[in-house]
Amino acid sequence: MKAIIVEDELNVREGFIKLLNVFCPEVEVIATTADVETSIVEIQKSNFDILFLDINLPDGSGFDLLHRLEKRDFNVIFVTAYDQYALEAFKISAVDYLLKPVSPDLLIKAIEKVKESGNQITNEHLSIIDSRMKHSFKQTEKIILRDSESMQIIEIKDIIYCEAEGSYTSFYLTKGRSMLTSMNLKEYERILEPYGFVRNHHSYMINLNQVKALQKTDGGTVILSGEINLPISTRKKAAVIEALRERFIN
Repeated sequence: MKAIIVEDELNVREGFIKLLNVFCPEVEVIATTADVETSIVEIQKSNFDILFLDINLPDGSGFDLLHRLEKRDFNVIFVTAYDQYALEAFKISAVDYLLKPVSPDLLIKAIEKVKESGNQITNEHLSIIDSRMKHSFKQTEKIILRDSESMQIIEIKDIIYCEAEGSYTSFYLTKGRSMLTSMNLKEYERILEPYGFVRNHHSYMINLNQVKALQKTDGGTVILSGEINLPISTRKKAAVIEALRERFIN
């Protein structure tokens, strides 16, 4: 079987290829792409069996990519970190998916499923997924956070701020709780921005509902619940002030 991988992070692409080589050697990766536009060109000119598709890409989403293809005569396996809303959307549409970091056992099962019954995406599949994703995205008030030992369901309102820790993210919660998760801050920014979160600094993202005061002196400081003081970078100051104004004044 031949496959194309659509994933915008180089280290994830390389790691996924290694997984396939070791656990599913019957799958030959003929191309890798990192954005919607390049992927469309590659898909249209290639003859292959499986598309491993990330959801969030620099110039759109994996769903945008599929909508734009007139012909979808290949199997699709979504590879995503967004389990807090993707699980229900994919399950209800009977579409296969893998959560990052990808488990070798689940990867093998996904390939076996393709061999046995296929996993082609129809317009009906896309319609169901689109509807479910939009509904869940607006209504979800909880997020699933994973660390090295567990998976915890956290209410979004209880998140005070997030801090970048290299390729990891620390969550600081109400009641003195904290959690180190295995996904970077950029990914969480995409998830949490619609819920009133804003980057105040390269290393921090804050919950606007947890802001108690903003000091413009000394470069700028935001004061959060629990008397937590965080810096505001010069290039982020205008965006933070505007976000606060839009949320609480307009």
